[in-house]
Amino acid sequence: MMFEHRPQPRALDQRSDDNPFVDKQLERSDPEGEQSRRHATLMECLNDERDRQTEERMQAAIDEDFYDHLQWRREDAAVLIERGQAPLVFNESRQTIDWLAGMQKRMRKDWKILPREENDAKGAEVKQVYVKYTDDVNLTQWHQSRAFKQAAISGLSWLEEGINTDPGEEIIFSGSEDWRNVYRDSRNRDFDLKAARYLFRRKVTDLDYALALLPGSAEHMRSIASTDEVVDESDIWYLGERLTGASDLDHMEGLPTTWRDRRAYIGNDYTDKGRRQAVELLEAWYRVPEAVQVFKSGPLVGKVFNPADFAHQQLKNDRHAMYGAVKMRMRVMICTKDQPMWDGVSPFKHGQFILVPVWAYRRYRDGMAYGQMRGMRDLQEDINKRASKSQWLLANNRIVADKGAVDDPEELREEAARPDGIIFKNAGKELRFEAPTAEIAGNLELMDRSSQALRDQGGVTNANLGRGANGQSGISIERQQDQGTLTTSELFDMLRLARQLAGKLRLSHIEQFVSQKKAVRIVGEGKPVEWLTVNDTDPDTGEVMNDLTAREADFIVAEQDYRESFAKAAMEEMFELLGQIANYAPQVVMAVLDLAVDSSDIRNKDEWVSRIRKLNGQRDPTKEQSPEDAAKEFAAQQKQLLMDQMAMEQMKLGLKKLQAEIGKLDAETIVKRVESLFSSLQAAQIVATTPMVAPVADTIAQGAGYQDQGGQDPNIPQPAAPVADPMAPPPAAGILQQDPMQASAEMPPGQPEPMPPQQLDGIQQGIETPTGADNGPAV
Repeated sequence: MMFEHRPQPRALDQRSDDNPFVDKQLERSDPEGEQSRRHATLMECLNDERDRQTEERMQAAIDEDFYDHLQWRREDAAVLIERGQAPLVFNESRQTIDWLAGMQKRMRKDWKILPREENDAKGAEVKQVYVKYTDDVNLTQWHQSRAFKQAAISGLSWLEEGINTDPGEEIIFSGSEDWRNVYRDSRNRDFDLKAARYLFRRKVTDLDYALALLPGSAEHMRSIASTDEVVDESDIWYLGERLTGASDLDHMEGLPTTWRDRRAYIGNDYTDKGRRQAVELLEAWYRVPEAVQVFKSGPLVGKVFNPADFAHQQLKNDRHAMYGAVKMRMRVMICTKDQPMWDGVSPFKHGQFILVPVWAYRRYRDGMAYGQMRGMRDLQEDINKRASKSQWLLANNRIVADKGAVDDPEELREEAARPDGIIFKNAGKELRFEAPTAEIAGNLELMDRSSQALRDQGGVTNANLGRGANGQSGISIERQQDQGTLTTSELFDMLRLARQLAGKLRLSHIEQFVSQKKAVRIVGEGKPVEWLTVNDTDPDTGEVMNDLTAREADFIVAEQDYRESFAKAAMEEMFELLGQIANYAPQVVMAVLDLAVDSSDIRNKDEWVSRIRKLNGQRDPTKEQSPEDAAKEFAAQQKQLLMDQMAMEQMKLGLKKLQAEIGKLDAETIVKRVESLFSSLQAAQIVATTPMVAPVADTIAQGAGYQDQGGQDPNIPQPAAPVADPMAPPPAAGILQQDPMQASAEMPPGQPEPMPPQQLDGIQQGIETPTGADNGPAV
């Protein structure tokens, strides 16, 4: 067992208003040596981690030096300086890191607070507002960007979630921490360190502040205080070798004074010779096994019983069942390498480390971390050396001469190096200059290949940087950029994991420690400043409104596709599809417009979505509907139903009116047809009485555009044809068949008699009578 657990005199009240980091009873003398034994065990673990992580931390320091243009070994730089050549740095690897950091800043994504219980949607919304407020107060986005960039370079960085004990500061604190100040349990391979046993953080603190913080250890801290900044010796490495002091570099044998001018690009350790006294404090978080009681039933089922919590005691008095278990209890110790100064139970109920790792990559062999710079260092060093070699070859001349061609070879060398040099050679001897063009071209070609391989290795290709796109279409460029970002997706995924873990810690701290009434501002682009009061008490009922400590919730980071070009192409395709649908179903576009805007990356997106849903009468599906909103929605539905009924009645009235107009139109058509028929009959009567006018009438009708219908008008129903009498004689040719009584009647020549009204009524009846009925005698 790593740590031996012994019960403390009392448990730390996690919900008290006292300073959670000051426990006077735990800061007592240690007659049994409990703290000393734990301190000795922790220091053994720390020394073990120093040895185990030396190589990882040395490589991480070199990675950061390469980003900061410190890319020359001392002996290589000395050779260049001795021959009068500056150790130039062509830092192409830095551009890859800066591109990754810039992409992370552009692709910052939102998060949400989701309730754990069905009826706690309002509480989760209040917590989301408060967490956003703490983001603004603590500059959380900038800390996350800083940690991401450091992890991309060196492989590991840290986010911190804690609390402030100063009443003048916001109680919820979030920040970031440098990997140099943290030693983790490197044998644990979990990304969230959930099973890790310890975590150390070193802090160089001014002596006066340390004395005020821990007055009981004043004598010990004064004895170890120093005016120099405390430096961790295991971190003083550069390119595989331990560095000496900066002052020693100035006096190295064989180096000219020009070394000082390029020292900033070569690298050395730097010790701050300050005048403030400081002391190195260690903050050790560690887990110990402990036998505890766990609730088996009730509202706190699965929670560890805390005897200092009044609510827990109340549930115990109500005889809620509990069972015994062994849990890992988090503890924290403040100490130096030589002596413990404070030891106690962690004040946080979540029982986790308050530092969250931001990983880049981890070596499969031993779990050690490394970043994007690790694979680019060799190529970057090759670029610098080949560029320097090519410059050296171009700046010098190669001389081929017979022996005795000149009297003084050194004078020849000096004159050949001068652009205005004069060389006298002896007669009969050969002397010529050779330019190593092939060697120069080879070095430049290999340098270009290393440059291209460096970009490929770093995952930021020319397509990502917008280079070499002449003659290519925009879609082709976007697809190449999409493929290029796949190689760096691991970094962004690890950042999302770290944000998720850090958000859970902060949410737990809010639910535990934010119990006082407080007005929180709500700031949004394009909106006035609003205020939300949390932990407010209703004066009438005494109920706590917007209580942050009542229930627990979950912190969820929104899913994100970090391939910006792919997301952009998907958005364009979606809006193009909506434009096509709008041509024949605009109501469908209006129904899904809020979802389309919500999936885009535009500024003030929430306000866009809110206005669209308000215009369409829609509500946010992720939020629980309030009684007021339910009443409004019901009233809107009733109003819409009434409007639909009114529209239906109006359609029915319009249909009746149309039917009446159609009936009127049919009657007018029949009258016109009867009048036309009457005129035709009168004309037929004239032709019958005066046959010689028929050819003239036919000629006039054809000139007017009438066509022969075979003796029938298709608009006039024809009576049934009479059955021919086989005994009757055939009618005379050219003579119109007439009724015998009408034929015997005498008529004035040239003028037909008007048709009697009775006969006109019979004709109309014949028209209205269906075909096949008895229509009387044919007219």
